[in-house]
Amino acid sequence: MTRRSQTVLIVLGALLALVVLHVTGILVPVENLLRSALAPLGSAATAVSTGFAQRFEGKASTEQCLEKSADLESKLSSISVDYVRLRALEEENEVLRKTLGYVQKEGYDSVMARVISRSAVPEESSIMIDRGAKDGLEIGMAVIVGDGVFVGKIQSIQERTATVVLLSDPESRVAVSKAGQRKLIGLVEGKGNWTAEATLIPQQEALEANDMLVTSGTEGKVPPNLVVGLVNQVDGQPTDPFKQASLEPLVPLEYLEVVAVLRPQALRPGS
Repeated sequence: MTRRSQTVLIVLGALLALVVLHVTGILVPVENLLRSALAPLGSAATAVSTGFAQRFEGKASTEQCLEKSADLESKLSSISVDYVRLRALEEENEVLRKTLGYVQKEGYDSVMARVISRSAVPEESSIMIDRGAKDGLEIGMAVIVGDGVFVGKIQSIQERTATVVLLSDPESRVAVSKAGQRKLIGLVEGKGNWTAEATLIPQQEALEANDMLVTSGTEGKVPPNLVVGLVNQVDGQPTDPFKQASLEPLVPLEYLEVVAVLRPQALRPGS
C-alpha cells in the first residue's frame, strides 16, 4: 500500500471517529469550549462587515441627497426667474393700461411702442423704439408713459424705428409751465445721469419745492399739460435775473419698456 493511500485511510478514519464521538455526545464539552473561544472572532467579523455595509449605504445616501439638493436648487432658480419675468410683465401691463387709459380719456391719437434698445452711457439718455415713419411718426413728437408723464421727444426717425431723446439727456429741451397755468415760465433741460433742471425762470416767478411743472404747449408737436416733474429745490440769488430749480422725474427713465408717441393730430381738440 502506498503512502498516499495510507494517509487517506487515516484521515477517513479520524473523520469517522469524530462523527461517532459527536453523535455519542462525548465531544460536547470540547465543542462548547471551542464555540466560546471563537465567539469574539465571529462578533468582530460581523461588526466589520456591518460597518462596511453602513459606510457604503451612507455614501450612497449622501450622494442621493446631493443629487436631490442640486435638483431642488435648479428648480428654485427656474421658479425665481419665472417670478421675475412675471413681475416684469405685470408692471409692463400696468404701465400699458394706464397709458392707454390716459390717451383715450384725453382724446389723443397715439402710437404705442416698445423700447428695443437704450443708450449705454449714463451721460446720454436716449432710447430706440420699434415704431417709425411707417407708423406716422415725426421728429419732435412728444413721448409719454402712464398718466400723461412726458419722458422725451423723437429726435431721429427711420421707417420702422425711431430714436427718442429723453428728458434727462443734455440735448433735451422742453418749455414748461406750472401745473394749472398756461403761462410759460422757463425750460427744462437735461443734465445727464437721469437728472433734469428747470432754467431761465424769471426771478419774480413764484416757484417752490414740490410744485409740479408741465409742458406749456408752446411747441407745435408737444401738447400742454403733460407732466414733466416735481421741483426739488429752487436756486438763485435775488439779484439774478433768472433762477433755476432741480427736478425729480416721476418715472424711472432708465427702465422704460413701453411708451406712447403722441402724433401731430394728437393735440387735444380746442387746445
